[in-house]
Amino acid sequence: MLLKRARPLDLRTGLLRDPVDLLTGGGRISAPPATVQAEVIDLEGRAVIPGLWDEHVHVGQLALARRRFEVSQTASVEGILADVAVHLAELPTPGAGLIVQGFGFRASQWDRLPSSADLDRVVGEVPVALVSADLHSVWCSTRAARELGFGGDGFLTEADSFEAQTRLASMSPEALDLAVSACGQEAAARGVVGIRDMEFDSDIETWLRREATGCCHHRVEVAVYPDRLDEAVARGLATGRAAAPGSLVAMGPLKVIVDGSMSTHSAWCHEPYPGGDGPDDAGVDTVGPRDLESLLARARDADLLSAVHAIGDRAATTVLDAFEITGERGSLEHAQLLRRSDLPRFAALGVTASVQPLHLVDDRDAADVVWADRTGRTFLFADLLASGARLAFGSDAPVSPVDPWAAVRVAVERTGDRRPPWHPEQAIGLSEALLASTRGIAVTAPGGPADLVALDVDPFALGGEDLAGVTSALTMAGGRVTHTLL
Repeated sequence: MLLKRARPLDLRTGLLRDPVDLLTGGGRISAPPATVQAEVIDLEGRAVIPGLWDEHVHVGQLALARRRFEVSQTASVEGILADVAVHLAELPTPGAGLIVQGFGFRASQWDRLPSSADLDRVVGEVPVALVSADLHSVWCSTRAARELGFGGDGFLTEADSFEAQTRLASMSPEALDLAVSACGQEAAARGVVGIRDMEFDSDIETWLRREATGCCHHRVEVAVYPDRLDEAVARGLATGRAAAPGSLVAMGPLKVIVDGSMSTHSAWCHEPYPGGDGPDDAGVDTVGPRDLESLLARARDADLLSAVHAIGDRAATTVLDAFEITGERGSLEHAQLLRRSDLPRFAALGVTASVQPLHLVDDRDAADVVWADRTGRTFLFADLLASGARLAFGSDAPVSPVDPWAAVRVAVERTGDRRPPWHPEQAIGLSEALLASTRGIAVTAPGGPADLVALDVDPFALGGEDLAGVTSALTMAGGRVTHTLL
């Protein structure tokens, strides 16, 4: 394919280069010869940037979230119950053989955790399950909990929550693929050319099927969890290696979850949460240090990078320790709360800080309460860069939307709405934010991958909602047009 009159935008300098013609083939970009037989797209002087990546997506949960009714992220328990009552009143046959599923509550500022009994007051015998916005808890009615195979009080957290979400994924493969395809098309329209799929039960074969049926609209690196590590090792697919010749699907990292989330007070911290007075009140470690080291060593030996979830600062310290002991490479996912003494360790160990800027908008109010004494150590984008660390941006969708431009805006302005910037001292430049979204590729040029985005605007001339609202005129992933308005 021949792209005529493209103007590469250098993300390091913010300067638009003179118009050039670019030839794509074999997934790469080259300078075209004097004569060439190729399909032609005239970009008419549009700015062209390297393609954008979302480094942390739960694709199946994102697709399922489209089918769930939304409840307020800011409401109290009683407010959520009111949302549920309204939704059930609008259903023609609530609970007809299926669990009614909602999504979006945040429990971080509630004065108590609710139970099945609370939901039962509104839903009766209708099975209802509500998934939290951060995916770390599921609130079930008594009947829903029973149908999912859980007892207890109906408020499931961490491992139980993840298992419940897997059981709630009741769509047929064909229906799920179509929903995934719709999500991918929306992402491509925002300029996304690649994602890391961190879904619990995703696999290479599922994505190859989607690619074969036209339901894959970007590069995909498929993560594997510890329970399937042996299988991944046996296949011999190193992280980044294509699953088949010419495929956009590749092996991703080993994904390990070491702690919980701030909303459930389960992010593992060095200091207790407000009202606590000891280690038992400082969050949870879901994988012990020795087990973590063993997993990372096995991944290292199999040429798999490791992507390790750590939201609390003690979890981050423990993860960095494990990277140092094993010599493994990879990323620390979320890095939401950090000790400053750990900052230089990222660069020293070659560990990427894989962060989600939009979480700053979602979590700032809760952090001002839950981590009131330590918000100055949250979302340390500027300090991480100053220490030499590499930043990589993602969404953790469906926790936040797959929307790289909104994430870039938040990283640059430390706000995503009309509120003033939150800890503006940690703001980074637009160039730095964009490079964190392109895997460090600064300019589209011959020799590089045919992953690119053509824009009708110059993002360096924008700010606020205009920057957050940038869309793509043309998106190419691996030389394939995945979105076009031309």
